[in-house]
Amino acid sequence: MRIKFNNLYFNHKKLENKFVGSLIKHIRNSNFIGGLEVKKFENNFKKYNQSKYCISCANGSDALLIAIKALGIKKGDEVITTAFSWIATSAAITLAGGKVIFCDVEKDGFNIDPKQIESKISKKTIGIIPVHLYGYPCDMIFIMKIAKKYKLWVVEDCAQAHLSSVRGKFVGNFGDFGTFSFFPGKNLGALGDGGCLVTNNKNLANKARLIANHGGKGSHLLEGINSRLDAIQASFLNIKIKNLKKEIKIRGENAKKYLNLLKNFNINYNFLKKNFEFKSCFHLFVIKTELRDRLMKYLLQKGVETQIHYKKKLPSLPAYKYLKLNLNLFPNATKASKRNLCLPNSSSVSSKKIVFISNLIKNFFNNKNVLRYKDKI
Repeated sequence: MRIKFNNLYFNHKKLENKFVGSLIKHIRNSNFIGGLEVKKFENNFKKYNQSKYCISCANGSDALLIAIKALGIKKGDEVITTAFSWIATSAAITLAGGKVIFCDVEKDGFNIDPKQIESKISKKTIGIIPVHLYGYPCDMIFIMKIAKKYKLWVVEDCAQAHLSSVRGKFVGNFGDFGTFSFFPGKNLGALGDGGCLVTNNKNLANKARLIANHGGKGSHLLEGINSRLDAIQASFLNIKIKNLKKEIKIRGENAKKYLNLLKNFNINYNFLKKNFEFKSCFHLFVIKTELRDRLMKYLLQKGVETQIHYKKKLPSLPAYKYLKLNLNLFPNATKASKRNLCLPNSSSVSSKKIVFISNLIKNFFNNKNVLRYKDKI
């Protein structure tokens, strides 16, 4: 059996006729930028996410940049974010003129450690960007208490966390902004790039919309950028958003199956340590093991594709060499980068495939030769 990590065609083939019909409609109407489809998607998404305002843009990276600029960052201002994520999070801070301050992740998780944030705050600190990595929500209750105490803004990076929630409240609604990506591999993905911001503050929504569209087309009230969700991608998203809750439900069911089948093996399900108040959309199903590299190679030999997100912590990247950071300050992020392994978990993965993958993992850990020594970490 050969199993792809994420078979996008499986999800798209049943929608092909709708996609083609929508594309032809836009070609005939010459409707490519803005218009009713974009407005419809913004209304759809804010309704699903229970947010007051939604501002669409070209991608998730731009969404972060727009949010930070809308909050008035100045050169040299410091923003605290996680040491373990995709570079778009930290790069947005620097590109907006600020200075990125990395914070280690939780010992038993992949998200920023709320208990370490306060020690990173200085007189120059203006904001915090928590990342709901893999779809697993950060402790926003704790983080918002810190933000309120020190009068800091908060931008939630929800690129992988569509409809994840804390105490019944969807992520993106705790901070000043929530930013989302609609990259094709996401739970809600376009057939190209796309992104948006959500907020419950009218003034911030208006400013973000100006920034995303050259400061206001024709009026140019401020200097902005060109970051718009095109009408064709918006129409595709309007088609796919109807299946979003179903997709999330299937991913959650798949995660439970993995947990049940692998509960007695040497695997750390750190991300599920929180109680029922933290609900994941399971964008990725991630395990931790010191034998990560060998397990990944073994599964690939048996026809199972897995992925690593991510191989290096952010402070270790060449892009941040100029910061001259003490890399020993991020031990948990280091371990996360050496031990994380993402298993196939999308709706294209059937129960039969999950049993097959789980049995392979069991065989791997039951091999005494494998367990004689651990990988270097």
